[in-house]
Amino acid sequence: MSQSLILWAVGAWFTIFLLLGQNVSTVLLGSGVVGVALWIGPRVFDGIIGPDIFYTASIYSLSIIPLYLVMAQLLLRGGVIVDLFRVAHRLSGYKRFPLGVATILTGGLLGAVCGSGSASAAALATLAGPELERVGYTRRFAVGLAAVSGSLSAVIPPSLIVIIYGSITMVPIGHLFIGLVGPGLLCMVVYVVCIRCFAEVKPGAVDGVKLDEHEDPRLFRRSLHAFAFVLLLMAVVFGGIYGGIITVAEAGAIGAFTALVGMVAMRRVTLKDIAISMSDSAKVTGMLMMLVIGAQIMARFLAFSRVPRELVALLEPILDQPYLLLALLMGLFFLAGMILESAAVIVLLVPMLLPLLQAAQIDLLWFGVMASFMIALGLLTPPVGLSVYAAASAARFPVAEVFRPATLFAVAAGVIVTTAMLVFPGLVTWLPSHIP
Repeated sequence: MSQSLILWAVGAWFTIFLLLGQNVSTVLLGSGVVGVALWIGPRVFDGIIGPDIFYTASIYSLSIIPLYLVMAQLLLRGGVIVDLFRVAHRLSGYKRFPLGVATILTGGLLGAVCGSGSASAAALATLAGPELERVGYTRRFAVGLAAVSGSLSAVIPPSLIVIIYGSITMVPIGHLFIGLVGPGLLCMVVYVVCIRCFAEVKPGAVDGVKLDEHEDPRLFRRSLHAFAFVLLLMAVVFGGIYGGIITVAEAGAIGAFTALVGMVAMRRVTLKDIAISMSDSAKVTGMLMMLVIGAQIMARFLAFSRVPRELVALLEPILDQPYLLLALLMGLFFLAGMILESAAVIVLLVPMLLPLLQAAQIDLLWFGVMASFMIALGLLTPPVGLSVYAAASAARFPVAEVFRPATLFAVAAGVIVTTAMLVFPGLVTWLPSHIP
């Protein structure tokens, strides 16, 4: 079989099974195995495929994933989301715009300890949605704002897609985490401005409506303790990383242990909750590992077929125009994020584009943060929009309606934050450069 025919066959295999709804990890693994077998022959399995799988599964940086997942699951099982929003609600003074801002800030805090955009969006749609409607926002806008707030989990560290990107490119994950801080905060500011500009308010709605029922002060104190615990946890994890005191893996272990001790001490979790948290973390870790293994086998086939080198040769005329190249690549990541799960985009595109990035001498730290941000916008845009689907499902509201406000927020953040990172690279690189 000719080489061009093999490429077409592998491309057809990948496209057909992806359209049929197969898991991305299965499609990647199947495409890679078929491609390698056709290109080299079946004997290659003994000498390459097995060692590749073993090497990928034993990458040290991937061991970080279950640690942060355990921390997130324990906090979710402990009901911290409810407490964060209860404190934010009280601080907003029950007024419309401050409550919208408080929802964004709650999403940011959840992103710093949770890492799951879908879970955060669903929880905020259930908790914040009715309160946002109470102060005058339309239900569509309230659910859309919950989806937008939940999506911040992808751009506020610790982000799972950044961990996977770091394991593929060998960029220090601690530097990637700290590099996300500037763009993440700017994104939150943009979302706050969008609330003021794009808010949909019910005609005749009264601002500043307080709850009729009496609020139990003991319940609020309990929420305040949880809020303080989350701030302490963030300070320990990210302060330790930025101060060079602990590594990212050690920060994950300390964060998971601190979350366990804190939730048990505050009587937020039972033994059953802890077991469920461990089980859910193991399931997600296994799914991500299968995805990375599949991508590694696919990357091996691409290396044999010289597709990355052909891509470098094809784009050689614009290698000396980094802004044009980056614009094309950011558009590619945005489109891929619209139709694929975020981790799948990273493991599919980064190995193929890595030689191109190195040939163009693009800072991999800077590019990783930008790519992660563009993928995160896919959580808010059709046709996939996982955060939007999660929020709409939790609120039992038509998802097509929610996409309108969510897409407005995504476009505004995409234009402003991406432009800022292009014009001022220090927004990403300045903080990581000060890590000891």
